[in-house]
Amino acid sequence: MTKLHFEDEAELFAYKAWSTLKLKPPVDLNVVAGRLGIRVEERQFVEEIDGLYIRLPGMPPIIAINNSYLKPLVRRRFTLAHEIGHHLLGRRVSADERLFFFDTPKTQRTLVERACDRFAVSLLMPEELVRHYYSELSYNSENRVAIMAERFGVSKWALRRRLSELGLPMRVKRAR
Repeated sequence: MTKLHFEDEAELFAYKAWSTLKLKPPVDLNVVAGRLGIRVEERQFVEEIDGLYIRLPGMPPIIAINNSYLKPLVRRRFTLAHEIGHHLLGRRVSADERLFFFDTPKTQRTLVERACDRFAVSLLMPEELVRHYYSELSYNSENRVAIMAERFGVSKWALRRRLSELGLPMRVKRAR
């Protein structure tokens, strides 16, 4: 199915990634980054840093992810998707200008940061697949969130938030 309407550029870029790269859940973010020519590094930083995106003239873009034991894999995946969003959504800056984003849990939620979050959500949990799995798991509403979160490689919290955003109830209440 081809989607014709997108809420914003972030959603459009995520859709293009899925259709161009023939992605499957959970998204292999290293494939997406590699296709965009982004070098991904994992390093242990201080706890306050989740990740960063750097683009300098004449150099390949770099994303560094904090791989501290304090950062669960699902958090690191979201951070990587968010930083890829910085690469795509920041392309209006000319190639000879420096671009640097430093993300922490307390980073101010600017329009750019919210757009990168939206890209990450759309890339990791595309609406069409969320709705498909939601329907497919209707027989198992008690475990639906956990199963879907595992399929998408995201936290249960992130999945609940996506379901809420799409107007899908977490659990269907049973008649007594």
